[in-house]
Amino acid sequence: MFCNKLRYIVWFAGAVCLCGCAYQKEYNTVSKQGTIEEKYEFAVKAYEKQDYKKSVALFEELLPLFRGKDVLESLLYNLAYSYFYDKDYFMAAYYFRTLARQFPEGEHTEEVTYMSAYCKTLESPDYKLDQTATYEAIKQMQLYINYYPDGLHTDEAGRLIVEMRAKLATKAFHVAGMYYRRSLYNAAAISYNNFLKDYPESPDREQAMFLLLKSRYLYAKNSVRRLQSERFRKVVDTYDLFLRSYSSSRYKDEADKYVKDARSRI
Repeated sequence: MFCNKLRYIVWFAGAVCLCGCAYQKEYNTVSKQGTIEEKYEFAVKAYEKQDYKKSVALFEELLPLFRGKDVLESLLYNLAYSYFYDKDYFMAAYYFRTLARQFPEGEHTEEVTYMSAYCKTLESPDYKLDQTATYEAIKQMQLYINYYPDGLHTDEAGRLIVEMRAKLATKAFHVAGMYYRRSLYNAAAISYNNFLKDYPESPDREQAMFLLLKSRYLYAKNSVRRLQSERFRKVVDTYDLFLRSYSSSRYKDEADKYVKDARSRI
């Protein structure tokens, strides 16, 4: 029994190896000597076999030759997904967007509009890095929602926008904190103020408002005497706003000390 199983395994492994060799040989022949039709057929075959590097290579080669032809929409669709499944999200987004623009009434327009935006969310890096891709992802997701308010992916697009905004808020909050830790209190105050205006939904809002107050207090305290009065008035104004928003804040006792000192210096 064991020998029979072993023979079967060896036979199966050999068959797989032969098929793989035959497939590679076919690709080499088609890519070098095949007609346009043969290359397209093999590209589709490679795509269906999830061999995306080969499908990308052949679809890219054929793309200039299919301009204006009926099959172009299908070619672009397969090419975009080939890049997507190969995790090249930049190129996938480019071809999804190209497909949406060239075929605005096409069969896959809504799908590829969403996929273009979705690829940008996958490009979005950690909050500590440059967030250009994140801004672009939000922009494209919002465009999808605008075009397809009742679309198949509208709820998911909204969820992803919230997720991307949370990442931007985290970055903005940490940038403000970086200025604060370096004792650049005016820059910190400006950054915290911008954070509060741009991300009112952030769970860090209470802490940011307190740190805005504290940054303005320290900035005023370290200013030349002739500018202190005006800057301490800003501290008082910030305190009033803070108290209206968070009357029972865990930072209230410390905030009270800053505003008391600020009022005594005006």
